[in-house]
Amino acid sequence: MRMHHVTRLALSPGAKQWKCPALRPLGTVTAWQQHNTPSQSREHREPYPSSERRPSKSPRSSPNGNVRVSNPLRPKGALDIDRLYPPSYITTEVDGVQRVFASILLRDLCTCEMCVDVSTKQKLFSTVDIPLDVQGTARNTEDGVHIRWTNDIAGYGPEHVTHIPNASLQSIVEHGCATPEFKPPQRVLWEDKRFRADVQDMPYDAYMGDDATLHRAVRQLHTHGLLFLTNVPEAESSVATIAERIGPLKNTFYGMTWDVRSVPQAKNVAYTSQDLGFHMDLLYMKQPPHLQLLHCIRSSSVGGASLFTDSFRAASNLYLLHPNAFAALSTLQVDFHYNHPDSHYYRQSRSLIELKRLKLGPLKFGGLPAMLRAMEGENTIGPVTADAFGASDWIDAVSWAPPFQAPFSMLSTADVDNAVPWPFKAQALKVTEHALGDKVRRWHAAAQNFHGMIHESEGIYERMMKPGECVIFDNRRVLHARKAFEVGDAGKERWLRGAYIDRDPYMSKMRVLHDRFGSLQKER
Repeated sequence: MRMHHVTRLALSPGAKQWKCPALRPLGTVTAWQQHNTPSQSREHREPYPSSERRPSKSPRSSPNGNVRVSNPLRPKGALDIDRLYPPSYITTEVDGVQRVFASILLRDLCTCEMCVDVSTKQKLFSTVDIPLDVQGTARNTEDGVHIRWTNDIAGYGPEHVTHIPNASLQSIVEHGCATPEFKPPQRVLWEDKRFRADVQDMPYDAYMGDDATLHRAVRQLHTHGLLFLTNVPEAESSVATIAERIGPLKNTFYGMTWDVRSVPQAKNVAYTSQDLGFHMDLLYMKQPPHLQLLHCIRSSSVGGASLFTDSFRAASNLYLLHPNAFAALSTLQVDFHYNHPDSHYYRQSRSLIELKRLKLGPLKFGGLPAMLRAMEGENTIGPVTADAFGASDWIDAVSWAPPFQAPFSMLSTADVDNAVPWPFKAQALKVTEHALGDKVRRWHAAAQNFHGMIHESEGIYERMMKPGECVIFDNRRVLHARKAFEVGDAGKERWLRGAYIDRDPYMSKMRVLHDRFGSLQKER
């Protein structure tokens, strides 16, 4: 499916300048900055220290087009550090181009034995220890740049030399970070047929004993969000053993591990034999689990099939077909709660579609449509389609759990946490029955579209889990459900054993295995 909305991004024709300051590489400037730099900033511009290369053409530009200008994005009233402390820069060559970096930035990147402990990999100095007027002399080598410092941190002598690899400098220019964050593999939006064609079950022994298989497993949990293991031992401890292969268990009021089977007077619909619709677990907590595991120890004789669907696929289709509904569900907050005050009470506000931080360079956006509008008019290498720049690239999580949805409110849990007296807060938010009713109507109309998409038959993967199988799925992406089943004789009813894993240990495991094995394409 291709996006109806086409956005274009690229350099201005005929020059390496970017219209949108958020999209240009670091170390370059826009035409707007060149012609609109306040004269005041030029009047207070300090000369380059003697240890640095002074621009040869004019006070405004260096041979490579870099300029020393005031930051137009700096908030009004912010401390003008350049006036108090003359800025210090170091010019060095990066990929054949002269680049200018702040001296403090490069000094902070030093990883020599004096600056970073060889064993613990932890810094041995604090960034605030670096003098504001630190200066350096750079010498380019084949593998990077060597910098000898003047007015260095107290305790560092003239023998201290910083080496920064070319890759780190290039990464600063291209990404604004010396060590870019790990980029996970591209997600795959799937329906039933696509999932069955893409993936296969994994044997328990291979998952437990072979790190290459584990690597494929954690990648699949990111690309598809759903994985099945077979031939799992019947022991109740098996689910914990499987989980701890990825990371430590998440402990909740359900325990480190827990059972899913029908019980009398259940406090959770999962502990009944009723039909259980699509949902996600523990959305009433501030940090819901990232992965959920369910090990089938005993299956029911009649009914009880498990259902799974890709909520990111539904949300992406919603963006294409009903963009206003997508915008509503990514901004309007809905509350979830676990309402048993005699034992536990949890409440949390979330948008149904939770987006990643929408940033392009220093610019921040309140929603995906606003960001796309800001990118309008930029010339691009080519049109951006759903394959290259779809809504799924910006979706961080989905929140859908009808059984645990709380009454609507104009206040989020974040608002309630703030120590602002209710009368003032209510007045500021214009809390009236009309405002709340309007919010509910907008959310309801948009959520009905989403509800219809997650229940499209072609998008649902159905499986009657057998004893010895374990499913692992992304709890913030893959919706799971269960068909009703018949309760058999006591001790013979359907029995699953479950566990949770948080996002941080999962991402850590994927990064470590990626560094070890690389991409699957390289393995093949």
